[in-house]
Amino acid sequence: MSRRAFLTALAALPLLAACGQKPMLGQEEPAMDPKGLQKAILPIAARAEPAVLGVAAEDLGTRQIWGFNGDRAFVLGGAARVPVLAAVMAERAAGRLDLNEQIDARDVDLSPPPSAVADAWPGRESYTVAELEALARTGDNTALDLLTKRIGGPGAVNGWLDVRQLRGVSVDRYRRQVETDTMGMASFRADWRGETAWRRALASVSADKRATAARQRAADPRDTTTPVGVVRLLETFNTREAFASADPRLLLGNDPGYLASALPEGAKIWQAAGSARPDLGVVAESHAVALIELKDGRRIALAVFLTRSTTDVAAREAIITEAGRTVLKSF
Repeated sequence: MSRRAFLTALAALPLLAACGQKPMLGQEEPAMDPKGLQKAILPIAARAEPAVLGVAAEDLGTRQIWGFNGDRAFVLGGAARVPVLAAVMAERAAGRLDLNEQIDARDVDLSPPPSAVADAWPGRESYTVAELEALARTGDNTALDLLTKRIGGPGAVNGWLDVRQLRGVSVDRYRRQVETDTMGMASFRADWRGETAWRRALASVSADKRATAARQRAADPRDTTTPVGVVRLLETFNTREAFASADPRLLLGNDPGYLASALPEGAKIWQAAGSARPDLGVVAESHAVALIELKDGRRIALAVFLTRSTTDVAAREAIITEAGRTVLKSF
């Protein structure tokens, strides 16, 4: 290019901007003020103590990421549905899995509550992949385990995460293993299915044994995630890397409360949220993982984790809501 042509092109750039041409991905001005957010989140984290709060947010337009304890590992818990479903959807996009494929549930495949699949067994044993995905989005543990098994087990989920270079998220066991290990129990049995039977099985384990198992779980690096790791997974989904669709309804559920209570006017949310079962006065984990679309079309990936809380469900949810609202005020 000649010097004159170069200068002419350079002079035209402000004119193009004045015409309202949309900036390329990652070129908009970052919305989040890291120092301001850190200052605003600190008192929320203090109110959550002795629980530990973790938050990460990504502006999916600018790729700006902010985190509070963002690189700290938190218990994945029920949020495991997000990486599992992502790996399943990637298998479908690659043509290795069909929505109409039938998968059978055997007694050894059943998992602790919540699980409509386990509740219906043995009256119903066969489900399509599409049905299992829909159930998994609601947190059905057996549905998640069946899908995990179909694509090659937890190792296959971690393998996919490694290939996509999604660090900080680890799915190492089936949900039925995680739930029983956390409570110091033997392998899950079919006669423990359903809420009543599961509660009875839990009550048969001594408090000392459950406390020991809980301490071991808190120090276990398996089945954990960093808040930043999860929002980067949502970024990969949003940009359709390895996926056939960026429709959040296919990856995340519509769980109420939590970050849904933090939305500004006109915003939409797709959210996987919930808490572990309270035991011995402690809740091992609470989580909310969401894609949020603002009124102007911008998308935000947001994840909030709370570990080992001693408060009630309303207080835990309020902490997560307040953390989310604080972040969203930046936009």
